[in-house]
Amino acid sequence: MKEWTREERYRDLKKEDLPELKTLHDQVRQSRWRCDYHVQTVTGLMGDTNGFSWFNGRWHLFYQWFAYGAVHGLKGWYHTSSPDLLHWKNEGSAIAASLPYDNKGVFSGSGYAEGDILYLPYTGNHRDENWVRTPYQMLAYMTKDGVIHKQEEPLYGPVDGYTEHQRDPKMFYRKEDGYYYFMIGVQNTDKKGKFLLMRSKEIRRGWEVAGELKIRGYDDFGFMVECPDLERVGDDWLLLFSPQGLEPQGDEFHNIYNNTYFIGKMDFENLEFIPNGPFRELDRGFDFYAAQCAGQNVYPDKAVMTAWFGVSDYTYPPTAEEGYSGLQTMARILTIENGELRQRPCEAAQELKGHKALHKESSDFELEGEMPASSVIDVIPSGKSFNLDLYRSEKHSGFTVSYDADTCYLTIDKSALENQINTDYGTERKVRLEKGLKEMQIFADHSSIEIFVNDGEYVLSSRIFPNASECFFEAKGEGMEAVVYRAEKTVEDDFVIFPEQAGK
Repeated sequence: MKEWTREERYRDLKKEDLPELKTLHDQVRQSRWRCDYHVQTVTGLMGDTNGFSWFNGRWHLFYQWFAYGAVHGLKGWYHTSSPDLLHWKNEGSAIAASLPYDNKGVFSGSGYAEGDILYLPYTGNHRDENWVRTPYQMLAYMTKDGVIHKQEEPLYGPVDGYTEHQRDPKMFYRKEDGYYYFMIGVQNTDKKGKFLLMRSKEIRRGWEVAGELKIRGYDDFGFMVECPDLERVGDDWLLLFSPQGLEPQGDEFHNIYNNTYFIGKMDFENLEFIPNGPFRELDRGFDFYAAQCAGQNVYPDKAVMTAWFGVSDYTYPPTAEEGYSGLQTMARILTIENGELRQRPCEAAQELKGHKALHKESSDFELEGEMPASSVIDVIPSGKSFNLDLYRSEKHSGFTVSYDADTCYLTIDKSALENQINTDYGTERKVRLEKGLKEMQIFADHSSIEIFVNDGEYVLSSRIFPNASECFFEAKGEGMEAVVYRAEKTVEDDFVIFPEQAGK
């Protein structure tokens, strides 16, 4: 693969580069791993979910973006929008590095709508001539005409007592005390990941450090906390975050970095989160990070979440060699039921089901045939063991999903696929289902698999890159039923680099 110089990585996005980017996009669109119903990068590198929100009658989803190749460079935000969390449209570059405070990148942040304005706080990545980093918490905002502006002065500069790693502001409003808050992930001088809360009576000015958020009974979250998110869900609070440096514990935390959560109560007076149970892994697959809940009022007592369908410091060579990398997960609706988190596909996701490609129901169950590259698979188990084999070839297995009724373990295994990625962190993931397996729905989309288990009790998300010969499906299991639907295409793959190309 190409070796990138610093100068190449830190190119400004310029309109005179449109012919070069059009050529890159034309190449990217030919890839067999482009998806039909997942938000994917228009060119280059996609990273964290940013600015996810409901505003002016549409959902807005931004993502970290470097336009010129599948490498980390001068990042900005790219903008997509949707009426229903399923049909997504490319809107173009949203926030680019243009100020002294973000001269080497517009890092992650969130979205908060109030009145006719969608506020987009983010972290500005400043580096001096010696490449020393200074983080600033910055503010952009979008008006109802879709135009995005940047406030030139920071909301807040670097906070003393922490290293250069201070980022990812998640903004919300608390009516009980009349304060706007944002929470950032930080690293203290002992190289430990922490949460920091800031507050103000006004969005555009007056911000102060409220203090470090403590988690009762817990103090070790690795060497850094990224993308923290605090959400009120019904009568409970949900704290999402992406800690770096956790050790595996049992069947959890086996990726290099993981996305985790607590359910509990939030004490704003003492800046303490009181969990009602252990912190858990948010997604049990191979590839899931930087989850963010939308700023929204569409679903009362629920949260709406999506995430980067990848992991920081992982590489995805099959598409990177074609000049692009990155995907966003499907949107999920989160609820807390009987003290437990449930993650379900967005309501519109069932519209993906096209015609039945494969279907069988019998006491002696075996189903095989050619598998649509983009599909939705409904599985109704019988309570007995079974094995599914997705994207297999005539010569070997593919991505296997198996259930052992004796141990109640659900296992996914990618070891037989021809394109192996990030195998240093294992090729198998396991989840023990204490009450057994009742039902399962699988969303497969060219280079991604999302498995929703027991009506959202668990989700397992994984990136895969099947070759042309890996195009078959096989299922074996006594008394079960499986239906494979060809999926509809719902995401536009248009060449839109600047907003005016989208009709703005």
